[in-house]
Amino acid sequence: MTLPTDLKSLEEALRDLSHDDSAVRLVRNFASQLGKTKQRQQTFNAPGAIVREPLDYDEALANGSIESTEDRFSLLQGDIISSDAAYLLGERLTGMNFVIASSTCDLVPGRRDYAALLRIQPITVNTPNAADALGQLLKFQSTQRLYLPPLPSDPADTLANALLFDGIIQIELSELLLATRKASLSLVGWRIFGSLLRSMLVRTGEGEVRLRMNL
Repeated sequence: MTLPTDLKSLEEALRDLSHDDSAVRLVRNFASQLGKTKQRQQTFNAPGAIVREPLDYDEALANGSIESTEDRFSLLQGDIISSDAAYLLGERLTGMNFVIASSTCDLVPGRRDYAALLRIQPITVNTPNAADALGQLLKFQSTQRLYLPPLPSDPADTLANALLFDGIIQIELSELLLATRKASLSLVGWRIFGSLLRSMLVRTGEGEVRLRMNL
């Protein structure tokens, strides 16, 4: 890859990297070939498919998954946690599960003061139009919600979970480090999550490109 030599060539080099939505479209196309809602749910609900048990630093070090030079972690981006110390618009949220949105490198103690979370909304047998909600989630068409299977700690009447991208939750890092880890996204789950997170934050359209070019 040729190194950009001026701002114009830098913009051209970034064009298909910073705002590209091909990853999201790939997820949608993959889901569409799986069949109907039931088949899609079977795929994504399989043990370890998109959610797995939390990863442990000492275990990863012992089996050679990481080097001893890596930062010691107690939390990772994509971890599913519970905490009563998270806030949305100044309102404290209690009795909820969250997914950590901040990058893993920003979760090292002392590196940041705050972290970002996203809410998890359970879908139960009593949720209005639950079947329709599951069908929509498993198409991966929405940039507001992501399908997650029931968690090991969920009540028996939980059909699935929706990870809500509408509303970034704040928490002090010192409080987050005390949170209860319940699960973590698998490698492919983390990739899907990252694709949708980037789409939420930097999604754009051709109209905005023309606007910025012409002005």
